Amino acid sequence: MKRFRLFITKTGKTRTNGWGPVLTAATTALTAMGLVLAPAASADTQTRSGAAPETAAASTTILPKTGQTPSLRFAKEMGRGWNLGNSFDAVDTNWSSPDQGEQAWGNPKVTPDLLKAVKDKGYTSIRIPMTVYRRYQDLGSANKDGYRYLINRDWLNRYRQVVDQATGLGMHVLVNIHHDSWIWLKQWNGQVGAKEEVMFSDFWKQLARTFADEPDKVAFETINEPQFNTWDYPSAQEKLDRLNTEARSIIRSVPGNEHRMIVMPTPSTTPSDEYTRHLASLIRGFNDPYLAATVHYYSEWLYSANLGITGFDERIGTDNQGRPTTARTSAAATFKTIQDNLTSQGIGTVIGEYGLLGYDTGSDVLQEGEELKNYDYMNQMARQDGIGLMLWDNGSMISRQAPYGWKSARIGSELQAAMDAVSSYATGSDTVYLASKAQSGLAIPLTLNGNSFNSIKGLKAGSDYTYDASSQTVTLTASYLNRILSAPKAPAYGRLADLTLTFTAGADWHEYLVRAGQATSSPAVGQRSGITLPMDYAGNAVRRVSAKEYGRAVGPNSSWWSYLQAGSAFSSDRRAGTFTLNGNFFSDPSVTDGTVEVTIEFFNGSSIIVPMTISSGSVQAGASRPADQ
Repeated sequence: MKRFRLFITKTGKTRTNGWGPVLTAATTALTAMGLVLAPAASADTQTRSGAAPETAAASTTILPKTGQTPSLRFAKEMGRGWNLGNSFDAVDTNWSSPDQGEQAWGNPKVTPDLLKAVKDKGYTSIRIPMTVYRRYQDLGSANKDGYRYLINRDWLNRYRQVVDQATGLGMHVLVNIHHDSWIWLKQWNGQVGAKEEVMFSDFWKQLARTFADEPDKVAFETINEPQFNTWDYPSAQEKLDRLNTEARSIIRSVPGNEHRMIVMPTPSTTPSDEYTRHLASLIRGFNDPYLAATVHYYSEWLYSANLGITGFDERIGTDNQGRPTTARTSAAATFKTIQDNLTSQGIGTVIGEYGLLGYDTGSDVLQEGEELKNYDYMNQMARQDGIGLMLWDNGSMISRQAPYGWKSARIGSELQAAMDAVSSYATGSDTVYLASKAQSGLAIPLTLNGNSFNSIKGLKAGSDYTYDASSQTVTLTASYLNRILSAPKAPAYGRLADLTLTFTAGADWHEYLVRAGQATSSPAVGQRSGITLPMDYAGNAVRRVSAKEYGRAVGPNSSWWSYLQAGSAFSSDRRAGTFTLNGNFFSDPSVTDGTVEVTIEFFNGSSIIVPMTISSGSVQAGASRPADQ
C-alpha cells in the first residue's frame, strides 16, 4: 500500500472529511486498477438479491417478531440519514483564536427549523458529529466523578439540546466524537494511562452519563475515522480494538445504556474485506446484541475526485479476475463485502458518510448526471441490503439558511426520490453536443431500472420524438433538432434545450442539448504558483486534462496515472471564460523547467494542446492548437 500514500494530500479546513474518505477512495481506486486485491464484483452483484454465502452464525439475539437481530433492525431503522457536518465538529485548531463553537467553519447556528426541513425531505436519521478538542478543561487530576478531562458544560448542554430537538422529531440520532481522531487521538501509543487514552475514556464517561436518559433512538459511535501515527506495534487495528472495547465497557456500565446501540468503526472507516472481517469477529466476541458496525464510502477515487474518470460506468481498469472495473462495480464490491462479512452475521451496518469527494471542490469538477447515477445506486443497494446510509453534508447540499432548500434542486430531487425508488436515466451522458445541422434523428438509449418511460415534458410524441420500448430508446427527430438549432434566439454556442424525461417511478431525468464548437485558449503569463488562461469554451465543458514534458507524463500521480485531478491540479470556469493550472501541478517534482504540453479534452470529443514554457519561477503559455493538427 505504499503507492497510494504518495497521492494522498491533506487540505485545509474546508475539506473536513479527514483522511478516512481519501484512504477509502484511494484504496478503491487501486483495487479498480487491479493494484489491490479485494472482493471482485461481477455483473450480477450489481442487482443481487442480497443473499450471502453460508458463514458462521453470530452470537446475537434474534427478535421473534421481525426475525432480525437488534443490530440489523437498528441499521434498517436508520434508513436514509443525513450528517450535520461542519457544525459541532467544526473547530479552529489555532488556540490563539477564540473558539467560535458550531459556527467555527462558517455555518450558522443549528435551528429546529433546519432539522425539521431535513426530516421533511425524507431523512429518518441524523448523525451529529462533535469535536471535543478545545471544548474541555484539564483538571490536573481526576475529580469526584472519576475524570480528569472535563467537557465544558455549556458546550455539552448545547449539543444535547440539538440532539433532543432531533429526537423530538422522531429521528434516530448518531452521537460521535469526530475530528479528535486526527487532532490528538492519533498520537496514542496504545498504552493504558497515556494521556490520549485517559481523554478518550473521560469523554465517553461524560457522554454516556449525559445521554443515559435519552430514548433508544440515540446511538453512540465510538470514534470517527480512527487513524494513528504508527502502524507497527501495537498496530492501528489493535489500538482501535482497545478503544472500541473501552468505549463499550464505559457505556454499558452507566444505567440507562444497557440496550443502547453502540456503533463501532473499522480503521479509517475503510470497508475493506480484512477490516470488516476483523470487526465482525470483535463484535461477535462481546456477545452483545446491541452493537453495530460503521464504514464510510466516498466511491472510487479516480471517479469521486475526478482524475479523468467522469462516468459512473466508465471503465477504470480490471479486477483480479481480469474483468472491467467501474465506479459502479467498485460500489457493488463494497456492498458485497458488507453483506458477506457483517450483515449476514447479524451485525447491522451503517455507512455513516457517503458522497463524492469532488462535490464541493468546484462547479465543473463532477459531471452532474454521472453523479446522480452514483447516488441512485448507493441508495438502491443500501435499501436492498438493509444498510443505514448517511449523506455527508458540510453545508453544501442543504442550505443552512431558511428556507433550508437544496442548493442543487436536481441533486436534491434525485436524493429524495432514491430513498424509496430506483430512478431511470440516459445510459450515456446527460448532455448531447450538436453540430450546426441535424441530418438524422438523435437516439438516446435509456436505462429504465424496472420503470417505464412516460414522456418528455413539453414535446410532442411522434413529431418531436419517438420511443421504442423494445430497445428502450428515445429518438429526437431531425425536424425537432433543426428547429431548436435555427431558432431566432438560439445561442451561437451553449445550451439549446433542457429536456425533462419522466418515468413511472423515481426522479425525472434532464437531458441537455448543447451547441458546441472548437474551444481555444489565448497566451498568458503566470508563475509556478499558478497560471490562468483566457478560454473561449465555445459551449464545451472540460472532460479531463493531461500533461507531458519531454514525452513523459508529468504532474501529481503521473508515476501511475495519466490524468490530473480536477479542482486540485487544475480548475475550469466556463462562466468566467478561464482555465487555471494550479500550483499543485507546478510544485510536483516531476514538473521541471522546460516545455510542457497540456492536453485539454472536452466532452464533445474535441481536444486542444496548450504549450507552456517553464523557466525558474515563471510560466508562459502559448496559444492553443487543436490536438488533431
